[in-house]
Amino acid sequence: MKNAKPWILATDIDNTLTGDAQALRRLTCRLATEQARGTLFLILSTGRRLEQVLTGFLEEGIPEPNAIISQVGTELYLPPFSLESAPLPEWNTLLQERYSRNRAVSFLSDIEGLEMQPDKYNTPLKVSCYLDKTTYPEATASIIRDRILEAKQEDVYQVIWSSGRDLDIIPAAAGKGKAIRYLIQLLGLDPLSVVVAGDSGNDRSMFEEFKQGIVVANAQPELKKLHNEDPIPGIYFARQPFAAGVEEGLQNFGLLS
Repeated sequence: MKNAKPWILATDIDNTLTGDAQALRRLTCRLATEQARGTLFLILSTGRRLEQVLTGFLEEGIPEPNAIISQVGTELYLPPFSLESAPLPEWNTLLQERYSRNRAVSFLSDIEGLEMQPDKYNTPLKVSCYLDKTTYPEATASIIRDRILEAKQEDVYQVIWSSGRDLDIIPAAAGKGKAIRYLIQLLGLDPLSVVVAGDSGNDRSMFEEFKQGIVVANAQPELKKLHNEDPIPGIYFARQPFAAGVEEGLQNFGLLS
């Protein structure tokens, strides 16, 4: 139930909030009411670039948050938000301590069918590629993970595999879950008040980091595994997709009436 401190919703955007414009409008309105009352701290945690998030406020009706975690948990932003906003320098410095982009790229060498994502999606702290044109995408993702393990670099680099296509190599200290944890500690918020929501593999670390979560009905197979194959207590599997599923989950946790 609600208490004197704000509850925290950390949610993915694409195919978690988006996908049903009417449901998103309804949820955005309800979240804005909670924010105005001071009972909600909203974090958008996404693979999008900051520019795409800002565009989404106007063009897609995405709710305006209290904080943004972008680029799969490698960049943090606090308001005011603008195209000129710089990532939180403390987080950036922490992630750059050991991560080498050139070393990360080396784990992708000689993989037939692998395609690098456009330059705008590749950053000093994120190496991003597509594997959907490889013969066995999931097996290829496992090969890349094994290369990192064989190099004994798993404490420096991690693989994020999502949607049967997208693979990112980011710092082991990064990711959506760890970024949320860092942010709420920085701001003095209560980690027990966090509810996360997502639909794909790059959201998994949020569910591993926090006790309450919502998996929308349209989730990708790699996240639905959390239901039977690799269950994590405290996760609500919504019957509805997209924003309607997030709203359903928040009602389940008693955070929306």
